[in-house]
Amino acid sequence: MLNPNLDIDALARGYALDDRLRIENLLDPAFAERLHTACRDDVPYEFICHADGNNVVIPEDELQQMSRDKQNELEKQMIDEASRGVGFFYSGYQMARAQTDTDDPKLAFLHSMFDFVNSKELLSVIAAITGQSGLVGADAHYTRYTPGQYLTRHKDDITHEGRRVAYVMGFSKHWHPDWGGLLHFFEDDGTPRDFWIPTFNSLVLFDVRHVHSVSYVTPFAKEQRLSLTGWFCT
Repeated sequence: MLNPNLDIDALARGYALDDRLRIENLLDPAFAERLHTACRDDVPYEFICHADGNNVVIPEDELQQMSRDKQNELEKQMIDEASRGVGFFYSGYQMARAQTDTDDPKLAFLHSMFDFVNSKELLSVIAAITGQSGLVGADAHYTRYTPGQYLTRHKDDITHEGRRVAYVMGFSKHWHPDWGGLLHFFEDDGTPRDFWIPTFNSLVLFDVRHVHSVSYVTPFAKEQRLSLTGWFCT
């Protein structure tokens, strides 16, 4: 599954420069193509947002059945919080909290990635690259950003959850930087540093203490921003 030509020592030196790194050509190409198709077509996404001070998860069919007034009120609450730098809105599927239907081969394939990111093989590779010893597992959820969706500036450093290294396994194709959806990094005081564009078959790793965001996806984005994301934990 992993690209056997990854130079772990070189990647470790790159990560050590700033506790962040992007790895290209992470997976076997055919497997990465299959994951791209699965992320696009087979994930049972839910809408995930922050509104009125709460994290909200809404199944797609439930949102479609919601009255226009309720949808407008939810959007108003989201915009109000996002305007103050607090909030997010994207489509996601959190595998740790989902029930796996083993009779559905498409869903079983999606969940096989949860086993992969928690495998001894990958955990040892991540530990070698990041220098984080004692990694015992990883959270994992599929994310999809489409026009109008975003993730405001924040850190992923939640001590009681043992998060150490955030990751974004990218499956977006032909992404144009003008579409938004860029992974931005910031100084602690909010000063912008730089950004990384979504790329196909890549793995972004960064220390959870890095301030980051995903910029607003524009109305003229022609593709979906697809990824598997989470945190490697101790």
